[in-house]
Amino acid sequence: MSRLVLIPALLAAACTDFATPNQLEKPTIVAVVSDPPIVPPGGTAALSVVLADASGVVMAPPSAWALVEAYPGVAPLGTIAGDATGATYTAPATLPDRGDIPPVDTASVTVETASGPLTAIKAMAVIDVAAANPALTALDVGGASALDGATVTRGATVALSVTTDPATTDDTRFAWYTPVGDIKYYQSNPCELAVPTDAVDGPLIVVVRDGKGGVVWKQIALTVQ
Repeated sequence: MSRLVLIPALLAAACTDFATPNQLEKPTIVAVVSDPPIVPPGGTAALSVVLADASGVVMAPPSAWALVEAYPGVAPLGTIAGDATGATYTAPATLPDRGDIPPVDTASVTVETASGPLTAIKAMAVIDVAAANPALTALDVGGASALDGATVTRGATVALSVTTDPATTDDTRFAWYTPVGDIKYYQSNPCELAVPTDAVDGPLIVVVRDGKGGVVWKQIALTVQ
């Protein structure tokens, strides 16, 4: 089996599981994004961490970046340099012969929050292929386009759905977050938001992972009436 065929499984295995409670009761890392998601030899990728709390996405949180062992006892391939605004991963121009060990590094980011530090990891595959993060093309709330925000009614159950380009596949993973109400199946698409009678305005965040290292996310404002 080629290394290219193995990459999606390796990326999934090496990334943090972001399956966290959807109501954002405390600061939560909801995604780590690499652009591009797969890096060619000698290339670079821009990395960013998406931290959110009940108020929404926290811009430029204090962050420390590092490369950690993707495989026990095996040194990283590339280098990383970063600060609170993000990081740059640089792949080696020439890949060393590592036998059957795939060309994958693991980037680690630690974010300081009011409730303590949080750490997430992101797999960085080094392979000479064209790769890009998916684009979010539609976000519907209650059957209507909500790319610029939406209004929901207290006591209502509202349908949520998201569309991407390229289209989602069986490997795609979803995560919805909002303090406005409860999303029972918040790792599904479509899903439903139950808005309680005492709900107040707040953010809605959706994160889509394509299963090949690509990530796209969107935050909108939900107005409750």
